[in-house]
Amino acid sequence: MIFGGSQAHSQDRLPYEVWILSIVGFLIAIGFGVMSPILPVYARTFGVTGFLIGLVVSALAILRLLTMPVSSWLVRRVGPRELATVGQLLIAFPTFMIGVSDSYWGILIWRGLSGFGSSMYGVSSMALLFAIVPPHMRGRANAISGGGFVLGGMAGPAIGGLIAAISIHAPFFFYSITLTISAFVMFIAMPRTDRQEKQQLRNTVIGLKDLVKDRRFRAATMMNFANGWQSNGVRNLLIPLFVVEVLHKTTSWTGLAFAIAAVAQACCLPLTGWGTDRLGRRFMLVLGGSITATMSIGIALTGSYALLVVLMCVYSVGASATGAASQALLADTVPISASSGLAAYQMAGDIGLILGPLVAGAVLDAFSMAWAWGLGAVLILIAVGLAWHTPRTVQPPVGGYQRG
Repeated sequence: MIFGGSQAHSQDRLPYEVWILSIVGFLIAIGFGVMSPILPVYARTFGVTGFLIGLVVSALAILRLLTMPVSSWLVRRVGPRELATVGQLLIAFPTFMIGVSDSYWGILIWRGLSGFGSSMYGVSSMALLFAIVPPHMRGRANAISGGGFVLGGMAGPAIGGLIAAISIHAPFFFYSITLTISAFVMFIAMPRTDRQEKQQLRNTVIGLKDLVKDRRFRAATMMNFANGWQSNGVRNLLIPLFVVEVLHKTTSWTGLAFAIAAVAQACCLPLTGWGTDRLGRRFMLVLGGSITATMSIGIALTGSYALLVVLMCVYSVGASATGAASQALLADTVPISASSGLAAYQMAGDIGLILGPLVAGAVLDAFSMAWAWGLGAVLILIAVGLAWHTPRTVQPPVGGYQRG
């Protein structure tokens, strides 16, 4: 039974399911970290253009965005634990097929199909976390759950080179295996969704138009869009260009900077989770957003590699705060029966991820790197403004079926 949660746990102890989700996240992220750097190189072996290589890289995010409404419909009918398991398998099989593909178009099709599995897992894992964790623990729960992804993302590239040395196909098989293991862990360790709960999810539906009226939902969604734009999109585009073209260093220095920043983010996750629960969602959103916006301008103006690394580390602390707080605020706002709200939140992040690098690249060509960073900083500050007008304390969600 999912929605009753782990009632045997004490008031100050996270439910064990949070740690299961963290382990699953680690398994997914470590495999993805091994596979993702190899994907563009693998696509290049078929002699295609840079645009087509970029299309392969973006195919997952595009299909995830397009299929998110379907996944939000499925989670209320299949159940979050069951759909999360299916979603992981629907990434695992296409990833295996990418490894055995003998054409570019085969890679593109299978990569796109994995985006559907990614949307299934994204919506359902979030629904699981929100259903299991009580409001006063949501900041820490999001930090622990997200910490699995951060640690896996740090470990993946470190071992990716060793696996790729075996064969250029090996990383895809490795990722497929880690996904299959994580799906098995999810299915065995997470509580099932019983028939009565599935029926309640189907019958209790909150529309997106009702959620949009809630300022908490608007603030959380806008912050996720801004984070997708700046943290996951623009930062990954501009920092490698800055290191190579402005600081005149090799790409290995870029990898080192990102690795150090990832360590800083991982170390501060417990603190940002605690702050979200004790100091409040609004406080952490305003603080974290102010930090990331300020550091964006600092990164744009710096001319030193050492200072760049420091600024990236501070930026990562701010991004950690906004990530934990925005998901906790979303959980406060959206009942799990309103899966369209969960989908809309994730779609906002995907739209930011897709548009951010495109717009930043155009701004870079027309103006300068500082303007490209500054545009993202403005979006973050808009989200900060919306967060400032949210309640100081946790309030009940819009309505709908919650935990039993």
